[in-house]
Amino acid sequence: MFDLKKMAIFNRYVCRTMVLVLFAGTGIPVLRAATPNRIAAPVESGGTRVAINDSVPARARTATDAGTLAGTEALTGVTLHFNMSDAQQADLKQLLANQQNPSSALYHQWLTPTQFGARFGMSSGDLTKVKAWLQSQGLTVTAVAPSSNNVSVSGTVAQIDAAFGTSIHAMTGADGVSHISNLTDPSLPAAMASVVTGITGLNDFKPMSRAKVSHVRDTTVSAKYTSSISGSHYIAPGDFYTIYDVTPLLQNSITGTGMSIAIAGQTDISTTDVAAFRTASGLAANLPTIIQATGYTAGTTKADIDEAQLDVEWSGAVAPAATIKYVTVGASKTASVMDAVVYAITNNSAPIISTSYGACESSWGQSSLNAYDAYFQQANAQGITIVGPSGDSGATDCDYNVTTAKQGLAVDYPASSAYATGVGGTMFNEGSGSYWGTTNGSYSGSATSYIPETVWNETSVAGELSAGGGGASKYFAKPTWQIGTGVPSDQVRDVPDISLNAAASHDGYLFCSQGSCTNGYRDASNNLNVVGGTSVSTPSFAGILALLEQTVGTTTGTATGGLGNVNPMIYGLANSTYYGTVFHDITSGNNDSPCTTGSTNCPSGGSIGFTAGTGYDQATGWGSIDAYNFVTKWSLVSPVGVSTTTPAPTGSFQLTAGSSTATMTTTGSTSVTLTITPNGYTGKVILSALSSQTLSSTLLSFSPTTPITITSNDPVTVNLTIAASQASALLLHSPHSQTVVAKTEHTPDSHRWYGAGSGVVLACSLLFVCPRRRRWGALFAVVLSVAAFTTSGCGGSSASTSTTSTSTSTTTTSTSTTTTTAGPAVGTYNITVTATSTGVAPAVTQSVPVTLTVTN
Repeated sequence: MFDLKKMAIFNRYVCRTMVLVLFAGTGIPVLRAATPNRIAAPVESGGTRVAINDSVPARARTATDAGTLAGTEALTGVTLHFNMSDAQQADLKQLLANQQNPSSALYHQWLTPTQFGARFGMSSGDLTKVKAWLQSQGLTVTAVAPSSNNVSVSGTVAQIDAAFGTSIHAMTGADGVSHISNLTDPSLPAAMASVVTGITGLNDFKPMSRAKVSHVRDTTVSAKYTSSISGSHYIAPGDFYTIYDVTPLLQNSITGTGMSIAIAGQTDISTTDVAAFRTASGLAANLPTIIQATGYTAGTTKADIDEAQLDVEWSGAVAPAATIKYVTVGASKTASVMDAVVYAITNNSAPIISTSYGACESSWGQSSLNAYDAYFQQANAQGITIVGPSGDSGATDCDYNVTTAKQGLAVDYPASSAYATGVGGTMFNEGSGSYWGTTNGSYSGSATSYIPETVWNETSVAGELSAGGGGASKYFAKPTWQIGTGVPSDQVRDVPDISLNAAASHDGYLFCSQGSCTNGYRDASNNLNVVGGTSVSTPSFAGILALLEQTVGTTTGTATGGLGNVNPMIYGLANSTYYGTVFHDITSGNNDSPCTTGSTNCPSGGSIGFTAGTGYDQATGWGSIDAYNFVTKWSLVSPVGVSTTTPAPTGSFQLTAGSSTATMTTTGSTSVTLTITPNGYTGKVILSALSSQTLSSTLLSFSPTTPITITSNDPVTVNLTIAASQASALLLHSPHSQTVVAKTEHTPDSHRWYGAGSGVVLACSLLFVCPRRRRWGALFAVVLSVAAFTTSGCGGSSASTSTTSTSTSTTTTSTSTTTTTAGPAVGTYNITVTATSTGVAPAVTQSVPVTLTVTN
């Protein structure tokens, strides 16, 4: 017996499928507007190639060449990173500002990686071309980012060399360690080179751990607090809770529950060591989740294991109930910690990503800086906060493991990115005060209160540069939010933003690594593992951010989904009346480095660096933080610098949009108010609007029509109207009489009528006979629009003239009809509005992005 209900459901879905197929045949979009293709020509290896400049690592340039590498050696994790078009970058810049602006409808409306890719990534057509070319070179495509902005491959050295036009050699680094690296910039076929911002995985010069680790032997007292011999103190979680006022949060169940932190690494770790650390600290068991990033190879790297263990242990100590996700490439030969960071971003692993690795800006190379900064923007758009260390070589970040600086003032990246929070270093300065107890409290701590701090600088006792990094970027402009007392007027990004204790000697952090904790924090020989550096202050701050996110979620009754770039709010707090309660202003000490006479920035010898002062300084940023006040005052202030509008230079004008978003239905219209604000400019301005997706320019109009004449400094308002359809007269024949010969075969126009019009007619018929719900009325409306556009449709008649089957000549007169440009389909469209001066040189050009959302 037939089930009539099931049969009806079956009929409905079959009919709807047929309707969609028929519409697809007409070329009418029924899905979200696609990202436009940017690779116009075929990708061919035999043609012109273009180099990806500045792709040879700085350390390779100073290493010793040991000859070409065996062509049969396998390489994994070689990744092509794609850039954004100018329109995409402008759109993203505005989106990031809106997401941090409480008055915007897009405030904290984070994207998923897939949504980011659909708007800011490569088109599916371009990705198909890239993958096909890579495979034609014998390479294996191992991964494509969910956000459509990178592709990873594997292959032999010979295949990689041939594909990317480079030569990978064996190298011996300045430290005597064996490496491999490309010695020339890679190149790509011209058709695709313009969309590639960098290629990573061609060398194994990875970022190096900056952790300052020491093994301390002290058998006379408990490992938990003060040594009666040296007077040194070792920081356990309980001490951190007391000194930085975390305890009140923990007492109110703000422990990081429900929050997650991603720690990036380039080695496998021991969860046994993590468990031992938590046991010694009196913390509940809460082991990290291990995530294997693209290019992962199992194994432990000795140079990185201590860094990874401390990062996992201390982020989890500050937020004891948070989920710690350790994202790693393991012991991969060429994939690095930055590949782990990129993986965590493109896979949305956690709303907080902490990396304790970095290097001075110049050592990265411009292509790598461009590529990674684009990923940090993506992270912010997805609600992810990036935190990184300011470095451990004082104000001379390019000099590492040396006693005196020779390379001049420099800052560390990623801390210098405007899309990351740079964490610097302080050290405790007890003076004659008493801040340590004689007994151990909860979580192994003995500190009794906040301890005054100075700038971390232990260079004089460490025998090498050991101080908190800071200074001015040489690569990045000052972000709009970096304002306030003490912030230099230098037009560049300054580092750090905030600081926490980073001293290794006074006072270092306890941690467990390589089986070191067999008796509390001690190993079998009674040694302690003690560590310092901004490598520890960074994951510790990540833990505080997890407590912040939980608090914000508890206050609003919903999960935060992340906070994105927290810097506008950090600087908002610093510029508020709460500055004195949220921050510990560090006003003593410096991050000076002794320098070699005659070297960069050091003409007369001595030392170079920055001194702490009132408010912001380039040694500690805004200072250290009181976690409780930082968290509880967060929602009481507004972010600063969240508008992308900057003053126009004299003799020009500024174009702004009343709203960066607009919404309309497929049969309606909408408008966006635009304002042209002159700054001494007079003359004519032409406005134009262009969509990066398939949206006819005839649907976009300005009122008043352009050009606009500017005669004074008064702002001029213009409306951009976006219509569902646009009617226009179509001339079918010449307005003059002429002789034409009628042909017996179908004209091209009649073919188009058959291909589109008849398909629409059949689709419309199906709409009438298929079982349907009310929501299909909207699709029927689209059908009617299509009928007008194709000059034939549901119940409509053809407006085209028919031909006769005779071959005689006839004289015709001019005729015309009205055609209609179809409105936009349901989806999202990125429109760039541009205002351009005319009649002056050089031309003044201003652009603003508008995101149009079309609904049924």
